[in-house]
Amino acid sequence: MLSFFGRDKARQGWFEQRRNHFVRLVVADFFRFVDSFHKLYEGYLLCRKPEGVGVDIDLLTPQAGEYRQRMWDRLSVMIGSETDKGQLWELKDICHMIWPEHDRKHDVHGALIDWLVGSVFHEAMKLKENIYLLNAYGPAALRIRGLSPEPAVGPSAVGPALPRLSTMVDVELLIRKIGIDIARQMEQIGILLGQATCILRMMMPELSDNPFVVRLLIEEENTVRALWGEEVESILADMFAGSSARGFCTAGRSYLTGQWYREALVMYERALACDDGCDEAREKIAEIGVMPEVHAVEDSGSKFVKLCYRPLPDRLNRESGFCRNSGS
Repeated sequence: MLSFFGRDKARQGWFEQRRNHFVRLVVADFFRFVDSFHKLYEGYLLCRKPEGVGVDIDLLTPQAGEYRQRMWDRLSVMIGSETDKGQLWELKDICHMIWPEHDRKHDVHGALIDWLVGSVFHEAMKLKENIYLLNAYGPAALRIRGLSPEPAVGPSAVGPALPRLSTMVDVELLIRKIGIDIARQMEQIGILLGQATCILRMMMPELSDNPFVVRLLIEEENTVRALWGEEVESILADMFAGSSARGFCTAGRSYLTGQWYREALVMYERALACDDGCDEAREKIAEIGVMPEVHAVEDSGSKFVKLCYRPLPDRLNRESGFCRNSGS
């Protein structure tokens, strides 16, 4: 029976073996969360005053009620709950696993990503609560300012009228303060994400030995272009000492390991397009092109193409081998 420390060591070993996968997951989840926040921010900007100049937001108008509800719904999905975690909550947890507090001095960029994502999470929690307060109590609270003095009844009717409730508690001020807090929190999340985006870009050369991250950057090159304003070739060149071809070859080798032959071929072709003197790309293109084990079979009625692989012994014995869909 494993001791507590033995189990803990086994878990740590399991995680370390899969660290590259989890780092790739952090980058992918970060891309998705930034896109989700951009959509949230677009809804927030719809609360801009028509007569306002620049970003003049008023979350308290009747017209803003629908947008506030949409913001709360989107935040609920992005954050989730302890029993059903959303993308931001999961991103925070994975960052804590990859860059634990006791190991932060060895990876400054990773520690900063962990801290910034954690800060975004806590700001988003406060933002969600404030939007809830505004949705639940804002309309009723603002109506209080219009209440008339309450007339006295009974024997004291001859006395003075009761004061307005609004003169006792400045409800409007309290509610407007929540609106101001929401605006501040939205901007703060945007600033934190901008800083995390910059740090993540600076981390890329440190992740050149992670083929899953390299593949992700190429697979999500439109997202990469939108986020960092750079073509993927430029980022790969930064990661691989000025040679984007080496980056494409890294992705190609990874695809080959997983028997994704068509994807590997595309990577090597892109490597050769970047550097026509890349020997590895030329060799692999020629090797994949003449492999008798690989052939494309049109899967009728499907948008996928089957990539079939027959190991050499099977081919010699005239056995069929196996196929898998390229889209699986």
